[in-house]
This record gives sequence, structure tokens and C-alpha cells, in this order.
Amino acid sequence: MSLLTSEFNYQRKSHRVDIPLLVEIQGKSYPTKDWSMTGVGVDNVETWLKPEQVIQAKLVLPMTDSVLALNVELQFKSKRGTVSGFEFRELSTKNRRVLRHYIELAIEGKLDNVEDLISVITAPSVSSPIEEALNLSDLESEGLFESFRTRSYVSIGVGIVFLFVVVLLLFYNTVYRIYATGLISGNIERITANSVGVVKTLFVKQNTYIEAGTKLFTVEDPGIDIEVANIIKSLQRNETQLRLLHEQEEAHGHALIETLRQKLGKKKIELSNAQQLFKRRIITIKDYSYVENQYQQAQLIYQRALVDMKLSGTELKRQIKELEQEISTLTLRKELLLQRKIQQTIAAPVRGKIFHIEHPVGSYVEASDIMVLLERDAPPNVLLKLRSDDALKIKIGMSASIYVPATDSEHEAIVAAVGYSSVNTQATITQEASLNETLVRLEFVEQNVRLPANTRVKVWIKTL
Repeated sequence: MSLLTSEFNYQRKSHRVDIPLLVEIQGKSYPTKDWSMTGVGVDNVETWLKPEQVIQAKLVLPMTDSVLALNVELQFKSKRGTVSGFEFRELSTKNRRVLRHYIELAIEGKLDNVEDLISVITAPSVSSPIEEALNLSDLESEGLFESFRTRSYVSIGVGIVFLFVVVLLLFYNTVYRIYATGLISGNIERITANSVGVVKTLFVKQNTYIEAGTKLFTVEDPGIDIEVANIIKSLQRNETQLRLLHEQEEAHGHALIETLRQKLGKKKIELSNAQQLFKRRIITIKDYSYVENQYQQAQLIYQRALVDMKLSGTELKRQIKELEQEISTLTLRKELLLQRKIQQTIAAPVRGKIFHIEHPVGSYVEASDIMVLLERDAPPNVLLKLRSDDALKIKIGMSASIYVPATDSEHEAIVAAVGYSSVNTQATITQEASLNETLVRLEFVEQNVRLPANTRVKVWIKTL
């Protein structure tokens, strides 16, 4: 009784066996090396065949005291040594059932039971999903066990990898519970025009590095010179008027007062003489009264002149004071205009790189218009926007890992501040409370970090 071959059957389309079988090709019978439900290996075939050539043949099944022949079509595949490999071409269901039953009888040692094969041949054709032999030898069982063990190892390996991934995810979700995309900020210096006018000159170009104090641009305001000239004319006019008022103040009333004073002095002498004469009875009381009356009138006129001079002097002083204040205001205004003219050439306040130039030469700008964005040579910070629920998980001082795709670099940072007011001082408490999200500012641990402004980065905050 023949046994199954030692070759592992699971590596083939069908199990190969070396049960005796003859193949008749072109009237000549050849022994088989091995065969299966899909093909047959024939020894020492003398006929020359082309690859994929189809030939008519007979399969002779030797049995005890009898033989059984099946007509089949064989397709030549290849030749290895003396063995020619053929594949059954469109093997009928009945012949396939006969061959399978023949293998089962050979394994069970019942090749003398011709009636079983005849019954199989004469039985009606019923399609069956079973096409290969189901009975395996010990060697095949060992091969299947090895295959099962290999697949088990693979399954165990996959399970270990899956468990590792689960542990890694748990670790990540525990330690790095917050992941977000951040923005590099805090290293931009906004330089304004500082005056109204037309951009006259640009001394720098974009993406160039400059030192502090480097000239950036010049803004020319043609109205400044005109306004300064008008102020100078007003100052000259006011100074002339002030000088005249001072002269008027000095000269006003002095001549009249002096005349009246002298006249009063004379009247006083006349009154003194009249008193002497009246005592000596040289003049009458009428003459004395007339002289006394003249003295009193001169004294009254002198006093009135003094009062009038004092009142007119107060008005002159008021006018002089107003002119002096106006001259001071005009002088201050002229100095401010001249200072503005000097400041029309703007220099870089810090060292850095020209990030962006907003207005070209010839553009009209206001004093508050931003002319140049300067990327400072200083450590930046990172801003990221988080939902309020995520913001509950973080605290000031927490560590964070930052990856910068633009430079392919990794950095460490800490949480420095939370809230819009940490970035914008104009943010109100209403804005902080009404929105369902907030800003978080991170600062780099390393002080030598230099990154391009507005670069997007990946941020992982360690919340464990």
C-alpha cells in the first residue's frame, strides 16, 4: 500500500500522492512520479511537447484483478529532469470524484473494492464543494501543526503590537492630553510713519538684516516748511507790537504827570506866599481863598491824572501779557514742527530682519500708519487657541513640546499666561467670559531660539 508523499501538501493547489497510476499518451503507457486532483507528473515521456500544449490521454487506475481507465485532457506545463508536469484541463466532476475516491480507497487499503468505484462512476453527477482528499497522513498533520503554530506566533505578535499601541495611546492621552497648532509671535516690531506726508526714501529692503539705529525710511511733509514760515512771520509781527507796547508803557502819562506835578508845586508855593501875606494883612481873605482854591484844583487834577495813568497802565500790561503768551505758544509750535521735520527720517529701534515693508516710495501716509514690520533678534513666544474645556486642564508653568516643521526642529517651552489679556491689553473681561475659547501663551525654555514670525508649529502640552 502506497503512502502520501513527504512533500507538504498545503504548499500546492492539491495534495500530491504517489499512489500507482498510469498515463497513456499517444498509445503508450507511462508511470507517474506523483499526482493530485489538479495534475500529474509523468516519468520519461518520449513525445516532444510544447508548453501549454493540450493532448488527449487516459488515466489507468490499477486495482486488484482489474483496471479502470478515464479519458482526460492534459495540458503540458513544464519539465524537470525526467518528470513532465501536466495539468488536468476541464476535468469533469465525475472523474474528479473517481480520483478522490480512488485516493481514499488506497489510503484505507481497499483497492480491491471495485464495486465502490463503479458505483461512483455510475452515480449521478452532483456538485460538491469538496475537491481535495480529506484524510491526511501523520506527516501532513505535522505540517498543518507547524503552519498553525507559525500563524499562532504571528497572531500573538500582532496582539502584542496591538497591546503596545493601546498602552502608547493611553500614555499619550494621559501625558499629552492637549494637542494644538500654535503660532510664533512676540518678535515683530511695528514701526509707524510718525508723521503725515509722502514716503520720500526707503533705505532698506525686505528680508535684510539690520542693526539698531539703521535708517529705514524718510517721510516728507511739504506743509511743515510753509507752516514754519507763517509762524516766523507771526512771531516777528507780535514781537514788534510787544516792543511798541513796552515803549508806550514807559512813555504814557509821564509828561502830563510831570507837568501837573510841577504846576501843583507852583500852586503850593503860591499858597504858602498867600498865607504869609494874609497874616501880614497885605491881601484880603478873598484873594487868599482864590489862591487856596487854585491849589486844591491843581492837586485834584494831579490825583486824577495819577489814577488815569494807573488804569491805562493795567490795560497795557494785559495786552503785553497776552502778546507774550502768544509769542511763547508760537515759539513752542515752531520747535515742535522743526522736531517733526527732523524725525521724518526714521531709524530702526532694535536689531533684526526686515519682515515686511507696507508702503512703497511715493505713497501718502498718516502718522499712525505702519510702514515697516521688523523681526526682532529676540526669543519669540507661541500662541495657541484652546477651547475653554481644554484650558481647564492646563496650569501656569506646565511643560510643552514644540515641533517646528519649517526648520524641522524640536523645542521645550512652558505655559506662561492664559487669556486674551495676556496678548492684548485692550481685551475686556466681557470678551474673556463670553467666548468659548481662549489664548494660551508659551515661552521657550532656551533663550537662543530664533524662529520666523507667524510660523505655524505643533504643540503638545504635558498635563500629567
